[in-house]
Formats: sequence, structure tokens, C-alpha cells
Amino acid sequence: MIRLNLLPNNLRRRVEPGWWRLLALLFALVVLGVLGLVHYTAYTELSLAKAERDQLQAEVEALRPFIAELGRLQEERKALEALLAIREGLEKNAVPWSQYLAAFINQIPRAGGRLEVALRSVSARALSEEEAARLAQEGTYDGKRVRVEFALQGEALSREALVRFIRAFETSPRFGIEFQGASLDEGRGLYTFSARVGVTGGESGAR
Repeated sequence: MIRLNLLPNNLRRRVEPGWWRLLALLFALVVLGVLGLVHYTAYTELSLAKAERDQLQAEVEALRPFIAELGRLQEERKALEALLAIREGLEKNAVPWSQYLAAFINQIPRAGGRLEVALRSVSARALSEEEAARLAQEGTYDGKRVRVEFALQGEALSREALVRFIRAFETSPRFGIEFQGASLDEGRGLYTFSARVGVTGGESGAR
């Protein structure tokens, strides 16, 4: 059987070669393959990111009690440091009055085992660091940096006894004296005097 196409050339259906169809099919398959690969890669990376996020969250949850304990320990450390600072401040400013008073009394010269000077009044006060520095700079107490100051009034049996009293505090490396004045009580034959004695830091004084 013979098939004849009697239509004009411009109306006849053109038959495309078969390899164009094959090429179009291959191109579609390549595009689908690339899209599938991109989708698979993106899905895999997203899954890995979610898994890593879940793992990090689990680790954070596991470490949360330790983090809370660390925070509590740090707060306790700060509180202890504050208490230690307060204690150090108190120890620094504490004045061992009995030791200073004993050193002062032991520095008073004696003749034949008895005191030649009688103290009628004694008052003591602790000096601040600023005041001690100022007095030392001004040359008070021979420039010694004293910590405690005794203000006293007393009576000496004789002029020589008064001189020995003053010299005992002048020549000691731990003491300084600011002699304020003396007068002779002719009725009793005693010298009344007033002075200020400064004591440097330390627990024991040298005679």
C-alpha cells in the first residue's frame, strides 16, 4: 500500500529527526538529576545541622547543673574575698593597746629599781596613716613614723630625773618625744611637766 501526501509543501507536517527527541529527553533527565542532587545535598546538610544542634542542646542541658554550681561557687568566692578584705582591714587598723602601754611603761627610766617620774595623767590615741606621715614630714618625734601617741602630765623628783626621762624616749629608735614644758613646784620640790610621746609600730620596744 502506497501512502501519498497530496497537500502543498507549506501545509505538509514536517517530521523531526529522532535524535532531537532523544537529546531533549536526556537534557530533561540531566536537569532532574541535578535538581535531585541539589535537593539531596541540601536535605543532608540540614539534617546534619539539626543533629549537631540537638547534640549541642543536649550537651548544654547536661552541663547546666555544673554551670549553676560554678556560678554558686563564684558567688561564694566573692563573698569570702569581701570578708577577708574586711578582716584584713580590721587587723590592719587594730591597735594592741596593752603592748604599746607596756612598752611605754618599760621605757620610763628607773633609779635603784624605783621610778623617778610619776605620771598624773596619760591619754593615748592611734594615728591614721595620713597623720603619721604628716607628723614625720614635719619632723615631729625626730621624723619617726609613729602609730600611737601618748599625751601625759607628770612629776619628776629632780631636774636630773626629768632629763633622764626625756633622754630615754629621745634616744630610743622606737620612741619619739615632744617636750612641751616643765615648772618647779617649790613647795614640794618637784618638777611638773607635760609632753607627748610617739610610739612606732611593733610589739616590743627597746630601752
